[in-house]
Amino acid sequence: MYKPLKQIPIFPLQGVVMFPNTYLPLNIFEPRYLKMIDKALATESRLIGMIQPMVVKDKLDASFHKVGCAGKIIKFEEVEDNRYLITLKGLSRFNLIKEKTNDENFKVAEIDSSNFVKDLQKEKVKEGFGNLKTALKKYFHVKDIRVNTEIIDACKDYNLADQIAMICPLDSEEKQLLLETLSITKRNALLLSIIESYTSEANISEVIKH
Repeated sequence: MYKPLKQIPIFPLQGVVMFPNTYLPLNIFEPRYLKMIDKALATESRLIGMIQPMVVKDKLDASFHKVGCAGKIIKFEEVEDNRYLITLKGLSRFNLIKEKTNDENFKVAEIDSSNFVKDLQKEKVKEGFGNLKTALKKYFHVKDIRVNTEIIDACKDYNLADQIAMICPLDSEEKQLLLETLSITKRNALLLSIIESYTSEANISEVIKH
């Protein structure tokens, strides 16, 4: 059973978000983050927090968004060139209280998970995500992204929106907005709106060209 901690190491990465009950593969190669993984693996919890840095006028700011997600290292492999391949399982989102750089040059954060206690429970989703699947197929078509549509159809409905938010080439701010949306049902509605807006823009652009 996951017990939220008050302090965990954090891995800042723009354009990357992780949701509860999802899996995030990472390629770790920077020396400071290799040390971070070593430290995390030496603990019972094996927790790392994923969080996005703020973007100010197309440049990364020194500060971070206020919501991230804690994940447990469930797979670890040391490969050539002094790299680690790891997989995190998302457990619970958190609010960032404060952070600091430790003596080993990686970030450690004080966090509060109390606003996201429901992340540890399976949400009751009343409706399927058929509309989202249909919109996704159109989105991948207009973006010229080759995807096996049978895989989309076969995806489990429960956290489809979260999985898509992680892998789709959405804007980092859009991903953050989805991360900060509390329920899966609301994230589904928001992601559907974002996906349909991209499709509409592409259709309008095509009409103008012709």
